[in-house]
Amino acid sequence: MSDRERSEYFLERLVAVPSVSGDEGAVVGVCEKLMAEVGLSTRRRSCVGVDGAVNVEGVLGSARPKLCIAGHVDTIPFDGMTVNPLGERRNGRYYGRGTTDMKGGLAAVLAAVDRLVRGAARLHGQLVVVGTASEETLKCGGYQLAQDHRDADGVVCAEPSDGRVAVAATGSLALRLDAYGTGAHSSVPGGGGNAILGAHAAAKAVVDALTETVDVRYVGPRRRAVNVGVVRGGIAQPVVPQRCTVWLDVRYFVGETAGGLMQRVEAACRQAVAEMPGVRVEASQQRLDYEGRPYERGTWGDFIHVERGMKAFATDPASSVVRVFREAV
Repeated sequence: MSDRERSEYFLERLVAVPSVSGDEGAVVGVCEKLMAEVGLSTRRRSCVGVDGAVNVEGVLGSARPKLCIAGHVDTIPFDGMTVNPLGERRNGRYYGRGTTDMKGGLAAVLAAVDRLVRGAARLHGQLVVVGTASEETLKCGGYQLAQDHRDADGVVCAEPSDGRVAVAATGSLALRLDAYGTGAHSSVPGGGGNAILGAHAAAKAVVDALTETVDVRYVGPRRRAVNVGVVRGGIAQPVVPQRCTVWLDVRYFVGETAGGLMQRVEAACRQAVAEMPGVRVEASQQRLDYEGRPYERGTWGDFIHVERGMKAFATDPASSVVRVFREAV
């Protein structure tokens, strides 16, 4: 097979196996077989604190330096797809859940290792390929990788980046706004305090306050992203709502902190409802899963807090691992 055909082979094998986050057992087995097929020694690492969550690793070499290349094996659910989620070809393209995020990245890594081994190239160091678990939800696979490979000289993630070698990633702040109003019948003009209107005002104020351009270290000017993702409130049309909850996702940059952003959020909320009698808004941190349920398990150290979000990070472009990869592409 040509290099392209080998890449397609690995991609098709991975996409053909359902692996919605939290149910990755089958694809871990397939990934393990593909790693062995290209000449990697395989092993599994259970994720501490999460039953059934497993990272699969393929190792080549044993010397220094040590390079880890990682990619998650899980995907989001299949809801709303208009193609076969387990893979199909259309007009020279391959579609399916995970083709981009990010079984395609793992397939590319396997193809590169396959070419390396078949070409009998001399490896100066150790290469560890890691398929991580539950990236889309609990993030425990990434945390386990960090614990297992603290001695790595470099770690590269094969997430899609439009062909660029990215040196930074945004952090995520999982934000919850709870608006409380005063109940009344809608037939009474000005009666009560409308929690939905309060939530709307607060959410808009937060979006306006945080959507701004920031000069990001190593990257340059970037616009912070703020998304209003879920809204729940009210019980009936003729009832002034006493409660409304809004969940937002805020992506922030290295050098910023969730605590600092929360102070700005709280100030924006107070100002937004200052002239709305009977309405108050409280801000907190909470993440929902893909079925709209709050996460209530797992806190992974300083870097990842499942219920609240992840820190931003950046790598100096002058570092050796960045230079090597940028020269290669």
